[in-house]
Amino acid sequence: MNSLTPRGPAWVAVRQHRPALWTALLLTVLTVGCVVAARVWVGSAGVVVSCGKGCEMSTTASGWFRWAENYVGHAAVLLPLVVAAFTAGPLIARELESGMYRLAWTQSVSPARWLAVRLAGAAAVATAGAVLLTVTLRWSRSYSQEDAFLSMARSWSGREVYPALGATVVGYVLLAVAVGALAAVLLRRTLLAIAVGVAATGGVSLFFAWVRPHLWPVVKAEGGAGTSPFTASSEPWIVREGVVLADGGRMTYKQCLDMGFSKSPCDPGSTPTAVTRFYEYHPASHFWPLQLVETGIVLVLAAACVFAAFKVLGRRHG
Repeated sequence: MNSLTPRGPAWVAVRQHRPALWTALLLTVLTVGCVVAARVWVGSAGVVVSCGKGCEMSTTASGWFRWAENYVGHAAVLLPLVVAAFTAGPLIARELESGMYRLAWTQSVSPARWLAVRLAGAAAVATAGAVLLTVTLRWSRSYSQEDAFLSMARSWSGREVYPALGATVVGYVLLAVAVGALAAVLLRRTLLAIAVGVAATGGVSLFFAWVRPHLWPVVKAEGGAGTSPFTASSEPWIVREGVVLADGGRMTYKQCLDMGFSKSPCDPGSTPTAVTRFYEYHPASHFWPLQLVETGIVLVLAAACVFAAFKVLGRRHG
């Protein structure tokens, strides 16, 4: 037995959940394999082919590449929900509900150590999976962003990919482990703990998707058509845009639409009240500051949940 072989309660936990570990490994290999195969295919077949004079159409390979990139992005974003369900249910609550934990606790394993082993194992596996999916997605985008056709509608700020492009997804899987453990020790019912763990993790994710643009100061620009942050090489995240009125007030384009106007009547020159444009946005250089602020807050929440889980377990079984 080498030094990396799990021992004691860790070995028991691995033996108990070996089917789940093999399933996770298989799904990870399939996901990464799909992206690698799609990139190799589109690299050899090309992105578009000619369909006549002045006509181009996408290849089957480029369609599969776009699908694979979407698939790995959504898999990384949904991973925290799966981690929360597994941690809350099969890993902890099911043993508390069935009474299996008593067997471990009679083998010189304290309740705190029993919980710590499960949390450490789940965190290690989930973090490894999240990092691998993030590396795969960034590798895929390094290719697709070089091609105008493949990169269409793939902004870095999109909710379906943003958490998976950086450290934020690691914060969310660790939060999922912590929330799942807290739900399990509080409720001690498998199905109920799964439902609460998934709902809480998903709720936090949705909340941050809503407040995310405000976690870092935006860049503000005001002026004529030349102030637009959109350029051939930039990919800004527009938080607010609209027109500055003659009285100094501001009206967003959404407010123009809500008033029954199309966007153009609100533009300067088409109405006497709008005198210039304004933009509030995040340039691509704000990606890592936004990621690190959100990840830091999520990790603090995760630490609080872990502390609460140990306190609850200690109070009931200490």
